[in-house]
Amino acid sequence: MYGLGRHVSLLMSQGHPEAGWYPLGLLWVESQLVVERLNQQEATRATLLQLAVGSILSKKTGAEFKKTLKELTKNG
Repeated sequence: MYGLGRHVSLLMSQGHPEAGWYPLGLLWVESQLVVERLNQQEATRATLLQLAVGSILSKKTGAEFKKTLKELTKNG
């Protein structure tokens, strides 16, 4: 039961207020999607941080940093 509670808590923290009432299959799928999205966000942050630091040391990396930011914000 502890595992299910963790999934419910994760989903509720990510905007699923009714997660406690989800069928088990939906609870599992939705929690996996949330974990995937959170991991992708952290990977993006790490990449941006590395590029930002590198851009201080290299013009080439600075150009790559600008390009990456432009790609990430092109639809916004």
